[in-house]
Amino acid sequence: MQTLTLNNMGKADQLPASQNSTSRRAFRFLSERYAQRERPSAAAELGVLALIILTSAWSILSLVQALALHR
Repeated sequence: MQTLTLNNMGKADQLPASQNSTSRRAFRFLSERYAQRERPSAAAELGVLALIILTSAWSILSLVQALALHR
């Protein structure tokens, strides 16, 4: 991996456009960001998943009941 210095950066010191693409920079940013963050507890992830499932099930059941009332 080639590193760049911030001082005296001219045209000759820049990476080629193919290596400095937006998608590559975004991927590098997200991967470094994910690698440096703390792992949340499994209980918190399970709680959020349960909340999502309950919310979606409630909205589906409400829609079924509303459609049944209009028959």
